[in-house]
Amino acid sequence: MNASRKLAFSAISSGTKPTMAEVVKGNREQNMGLKLNYYPPVMKDVIKIVKLNPQEIAEQNQKWSRALIGNVIVGNPTFKEMLKFIYRVWNYVSTPQVFLHNNGYFIFKFNNEEDKEAILKQGPYTFNYRPFILKQWDPEFQMNKEPTQLIPIWVMFPNLLIQFWAPGNLERITSCIGKPICIDKLTAQEQRIAYARILIEIDISQPLPESISLELPDGTHYSQNIEYEWKPLFYQDCLKVGHNTRDCTKPAEHKEPR
Repeated sequence: MNASRKLAFSAISSGTKPTMAEVVKGNREQNMGLKLNYYPPVMKDVIKIVKLNPQEIAEQNQKWSRALIGNVIVGNPTFKEMLKFIYRVWNYVSTPQVFLHNNGYFIFKFNNEEDKEAILKQGPYTFNYRPFILKQWDPEFQMNKEPTQLIPIWVMFPNLLIQFWAPGNLERITSCIGKPICIDKLTAQEQRIAYARILIEIDISQPLPESISLELPDGTHYSQNIEYEWKPLFYQDCLKVGHNTRDCTKPAEHKEPR
Protein backbone atom coordinates (compact mmCIF):
# COMPACT_ATOMS: atom_id res chain seq x y z
CA MET A 1 0.00 0.00 0.00
CA ASN A 2 1.23 3.46 -0.88
CA ALA A 3 2.59 5.16 2.26
CA SER A 4 0.88 8.42 1.38
CA ARG A 5 -2.49 6.66 1.60
CA LYS A 6 -2.07 5.40 5.13
CA LEU A 7 -3.84 7.04 8.03
CA ALA A 8 -1.86 9.48 10.10
CA PHE A 9 -1.44 7.11 13.02
CA SER A 10 -0.10 4.32 10.78
CA ALA A 11 2.56 6.37 9.02
CA ILE A 12 5.17 5.39 11.63
CA SER A 13 4.62 1.66 11.20
CA SER A 14 7.04 -0.41 9.18
CA GLY A 15 4.97 -2.44 6.77
CA THR A 16 2.38 -3.66 9.28
CA LYS A 17 -0.81 -1.92 10.35
CA PRO A 18 -1.04 -1.21 14.10
CA THR A 19 -3.81 -2.61 16.22
CA MET A 20 -6.16 -0.24 18.05
CA ALA A 21 -4.36 -1.17 21.29
CA GLU A 22 -1.09 0.04 19.77
CA VAL A 23 -2.71 3.26 18.57
CA VAL A 24 -3.95 4.24 22.05
CA LYS A 25 -0.90 2.92 23.91
CA GLY A 26 0.39 5.55 26.35
CA ASN A 27 -2.74 7.66 25.88
CA ARG A 28 -3.16 8.23 29.64
CA GLU A 29 0.46 8.91 30.46
CA GLN A 30 0.90 12.54 31.51
CA ASN A 31 4.04 13.11 29.47
CA MET A 32 2.31 11.87 26.30
CA GLY A 33 -0.57 14.35 26.30
CA LEU A 34 -0.92 18.11 26.64
CA LYS A 35 -0.27 20.12 29.79
CA LEU A 36 -3.18 22.34 30.84
CA ASN A 37 -3.39 25.62 32.70
CA TYR A 38 -5.85 26.49 35.45
CA TYR A 39 -8.59 29.05 34.69
CA PRO A 40 -10.75 30.00 37.69
CA PRO A 41 -14.47 29.71 36.90
CA VAL A 42 -16.73 32.76 37.01
CA MET A 43 -19.38 32.92 39.73
CA LYS A 44 -22.79 34.11 38.59
CA ASP A 45 -25.79 33.90 40.92
CA VAL A 46 -23.82 31.48 43.12
CA ILE A 47 -23.37 29.17 40.10
CA LYS A 48 -20.00 28.40 38.59
CA ILE A 49 -19.94 29.48 34.96
CA VAL A 50 -17.26 28.48 32.45
CA LYS A 51 -16.65 31.24 29.89
CA LEU A 52 -15.30 29.75 26.70
CA ASN A 53 -12.89 31.54 24.39
CA PRO A 54 -14.74 32.37 21.14
CA GLN A 55 -11.51 32.58 19.15
CA GLU A 56 -10.53 29.06 20.16
CA ILE A 57 -14.00 27.81 19.22
CA ALA A 58 -13.66 29.44 15.80
CA GLU A 59 -10.24 27.84 15.33
CA GLN A 60 -11.63 24.40 16.17
CA ASN A 61 -14.55 24.92 13.78
CA GLN A 62 -12.09 25.84 11.04
CA LYS A 63 -9.95 22.79 11.77
CA TRP A 64 -12.94 20.46 11.33
CA SER A 65 -14.58 22.29 8.42
CA ARG A 66 -12.99 19.81 5.97
CA ALA A 67 -14.67 16.86 7.69
CA LEU A 68 -17.65 14.71 6.74
CA ILE A 69 -19.89 12.74 9.07
CA GLY A 70 -21.12 9.36 7.92
CA ASN A 71 -23.14 6.41 9.09
CA VAL A 72 -24.43 3.20 7.56
CA ILE A 73 -28.18 2.88 7.81
CA VAL A 74 -29.09 -0.27 9.76
CA GLY A 75 -25.47 -1.30 9.74
CA ASN A 76 -22.68 -1.32 12.28
CA PRO A 77 -19.32 -1.58 10.47
CA THR A 78 -16.18 -1.93 12.53
CA PHE A 79 -13.33 0.55 12.32
CA LYS A 80 -11.30 -1.95 10.29
CA GLU A 81 -14.17 -2.62 7.87
CA MET A 82 -14.61 1.10 7.27
CA LEU A 83 -10.89 1.51 6.54
CA LYS A 84 -11.09 -1.26 3.95
CA PHE A 85 -14.04 0.51 2.34
CA ILE A 86 -12.13 3.81 2.16
CA TYR A 87 -8.98 2.24 0.71
CA ARG A 88 -11.06 0.45 -1.95
CA VAL A 89 -13.72 3.02 -2.87
CA TRP A 90 -12.14 6.39 -2.08
CA ASN A 91 -8.83 5.56 -3.74
CA TYR A 92 -8.89 8.66 -5.96
CA VAL A 93 -8.21 11.08 -3.06
CA SER A 94 -5.72 11.21 -0.20
CA THR A 95 -6.93 8.97 2.61
CA PRO A 96 -8.68 11.05 5.29
CA GLN A 97 -8.23 10.59 9.01
CA VAL A 98 -11.03 8.37 10.32
CA PHE A 99 -12.65 8.67 13.73
CA LEU A 100 -15.27 6.31 15.17
CA HIS A 101 -17.82 7.83 17.53
CA ASN A 102 -19.51 5.89 20.32
CA ASN A 103 -22.91 6.44 18.72
CA GLY A 104 -21.82 4.35 15.72
CA TYR A 105 -21.02 7.06 13.21
CA PHE A 106 -17.71 8.00 11.63
CA ILE A 107 -15.98 11.33 11.06
CA PHE A 108 -13.71 11.66 8.03
CA LYS A 109 -11.21 14.53 8.19
CA PHE A 110 -9.74 15.40 4.79
CA ASN A 111 -6.45 17.07 3.96
CA ASN A 112 -8.08 19.65 1.71
CA GLU A 113 -11.44 20.96 0.57
CA GLU A 114 -11.02 19.54 -2.94
CA ASP A 115 -10.82 15.94 -1.71
CA LYS A 116 -13.87 16.40 0.49
CA GLU A 117 -15.92 17.85 -2.36
CA ALA A 118 -14.80 15.07 -4.72
CA ILE A 119 -16.07 12.43 -2.29
CA LEU A 120 -19.43 14.17 -1.93
CA LYS A 121 -19.85 14.54 -5.71
CA GLN A 122 -19.18 10.84 -6.36
CA GLY A 123 -21.85 9.75 -3.88
CA PRO A 124 -24.17 8.39 -2.76
CA TYR A 125 -22.47 5.23 -1.53
CA THR A 126 -23.61 1.87 -0.23
CA PHE A 127 -21.86 -0.31 2.36
CA ASN A 128 -22.75 -4.02 2.17
CA TYR A 129 -25.91 -3.08 0.23
CA ARG A 130 -26.92 -0.58 2.93
CA PRO A 131 -27.08 3.18 2.33
CA PHE A 132 -23.96 4.96 3.56
CA ILE A 133 -25.06 8.52 4.39
CA LEU A 134 -22.50 11.36 4.32
CA LYS A 135 -23.12 14.87 5.63
CA GLN A 136 -20.98 17.95 5.94
CA TRP A 137 -19.62 18.34 9.46
CA ASP A 138 -21.44 21.10 11.32
CA PRO A 139 -20.69 22.53 14.79
CA GLU A 140 -24.30 21.91 15.87
CA PHE A 141 -24.60 18.49 14.29
CA GLN A 142 -25.75 15.60 16.50
CA MET A 143 -26.02 12.34 14.60
CA ASN A 144 -28.18 10.60 17.21
CA LYS A 145 -30.82 13.35 16.90
CA GLU A 146 -30.83 13.53 13.09
CA PRO A 147 -34.05 12.27 11.52
CA THR A 148 -33.28 10.01 8.56
CA GLN A 149 -36.12 9.95 6.07
CA LEU A 150 -34.56 10.52 2.64
CA ILE A 151 -32.40 7.51 1.78
CA PRO A 152 -30.86 6.41 -1.53
CA ILE A 153 -32.05 2.91 -2.43
CA TRP A 154 -31.38 0.79 -5.50
CA VAL A 155 -34.71 -0.02 -7.13
CA MET A 156 -35.30 -2.67 -9.79
CA PHE A 157 -38.02 -2.72 -12.44
CA PRO A 158 -38.31 -6.37 -13.54
CA ASN A 159 -39.31 -7.06 -17.15
CA LEU A 160 -39.51 -3.36 -17.95
CA LEU A 161 -40.19 -3.17 -21.69
CA ILE A 162 -37.05 -2.14 -23.55
CA GLN A 163 -38.87 0.61 -25.42
CA PHE A 164 -39.27 2.42 -22.08
CA TRP A 165 -35.50 2.53 -21.40
CA ALA A 166 -34.77 5.97 -22.89
CA PRO A 167 -33.18 8.17 -20.17
CA GLY A 168 -36.07 10.63 -20.18
CA ASN A 169 -38.70 7.93 -19.67
CA LEU A 170 -36.62 6.25 -16.96
CA GLU A 171 -36.48 9.61 -15.18
CA ARG A 172 -40.28 9.96 -15.46
CA ILE A 173 -40.84 6.43 -14.14
CA THR A 174 -38.51 6.78 -11.17
CA SER A 175 -39.76 10.26 -10.28
CA CYS A 176 -43.03 8.58 -9.35
CA ILE A 177 -41.16 6.94 -6.45
CA GLY A 178 -38.66 9.62 -5.42
CA LYS A 179 -35.76 11.64 -6.76
CA PRO A 180 -33.76 9.72 -9.40
CA ILE A 181 -29.99 9.78 -8.87
CA CYS A 182 -28.39 7.46 -11.41
CA ILE A 183 -28.75 4.18 -13.29
CA ASP A 184 -26.25 1.36 -13.08
CA LYS A 185 -23.79 0.58 -15.89
CA LEU A 186 -25.63 -2.42 -17.32
CA THR A 187 -28.89 -0.50 -17.47
CA ALA A 188 -27.23 2.50 -19.10
CA GLN A 189 -25.64 0.29 -21.76
CA GLU A 190 -28.75 -1.91 -22.14
CA GLN A 191 -26.60 -5.02 -21.62
CA ARG A 192 -28.94 -6.63 -19.06
CA ILE A 193 -32.53 -6.27 -20.16
CA ALA A 194 -34.21 -8.53 -17.61
CA TYR A 195 -34.64 -5.51 -15.34
CA ALA A 196 -33.63 -1.86 -15.05
CA ARG A 197 -31.74 -0.94 -11.87
CA ILE A 198 -31.85 2.68 -10.70
CA LEU A 199 -30.68 4.49 -7.59
CA ILE A 200 -33.47 6.67 -6.17
CA GLU A 201 -33.60 8.96 -3.14
CA ILE A 202 -36.80 7.87 -1.39
CA ASP A 203 -38.77 9.25 1.53
CA ILE A 204 -39.01 6.05 3.59
CA SER A 205 -41.50 7.59 6.00
CA GLN A 206 -44.06 7.02 3.24
CA PRO A 207 -45.30 3.59 2.03
CA LEU A 208 -43.10 2.16 -0.72
CA PRO A 209 -45.19 1.25 -3.78
CA GLU A 210 -45.07 -2.30 -5.10
CA SER A 211 -46.09 -1.20 -8.59
CA ILE A 212 -46.78 1.91 -10.64
CA SER A 213 -49.08 2.60 -13.58
CA LEU A 214 -47.50 3.68 -16.88
CA GLU A 215 -49.62 5.39 -19.50
CA LEU A 216 -48.75 4.35 -23.06
CA PRO A 217 -49.06 6.66 -26.10
CA ASP A 218 -52.38 5.03 -27.11
CA GLY A 219 -53.86 5.87 -23.71
CA THR A 220 -53.76 2.36 -22.28
CA HIS A 221 -52.17 1.69 -18.91
CA TYR A 222 -49.42 -0.75 -18.05
CA SER A 223 -48.74 -1.94 -14.51
CA GLN A 224 -45.00 -2.09 -13.73
CA ASN A 225 -43.82 -4.09 -10.73
CA ILE A 226 -41.14 -2.68 -8.43
CA GLU A 227 -38.51 -4.46 -6.34
CA TYR A 228 -36.25 -2.87 -3.73
CA GLU A 229 -32.71 -4.06 -3.15
CA TRP A 230 -33.20 -3.14 0.49
CA LYS A 231 -36.46 -2.21 2.19
CA PRO A 232 -35.95 -0.38 5.49
CA LEU A 233 -38.35 -0.28 8.41
CA PHE A 234 -39.24 3.20 9.60
CA TYR A 235 -41.10 4.32 12.71
CA GLN A 236 -42.81 7.68 12.28
CA ASP A 237 -42.94 8.56 16.01
CA CYS A 238 -39.19 8.44 16.66
CA LEU A 239 -38.03 9.07 13.07
CA LYS A 240 -35.70 6.07 13.30
CA VAL A 241 -34.77 3.50 10.69
CA GLY A 242 -34.44 -0.18 11.48
CA HIS A 243 -37.53 -1.10 13.47
CA ASN A 244 -41.29 -0.84 13.34
CA THR A 245 -43.93 0.39 15.77
CA ARG A 246 -44.01 -2.90 17.72
CA ASP A 247 -40.23 -2.93 18.31
CA CYS A 248 -39.76 0.79 19.10
CA THR A 249 -38.30 1.46 22.55
CA LYS A 250 -39.53 5.05 22.66
CA PRO A 251 -42.51 5.36 25.05
CA ALA A 252 -45.70 5.98 23.15
CA GLU A 253 -47.43 9.25 23.87
CA HIS A 254 -50.63 8.82 25.87
CA LYS A 255 -53.55 10.57 24.23
CA GLU A 256 -56.64 11.36 26.27
CA PRO A 257 -59.88 10.23 24.64
CA ARG A 258 -62.14 13.00 23.49
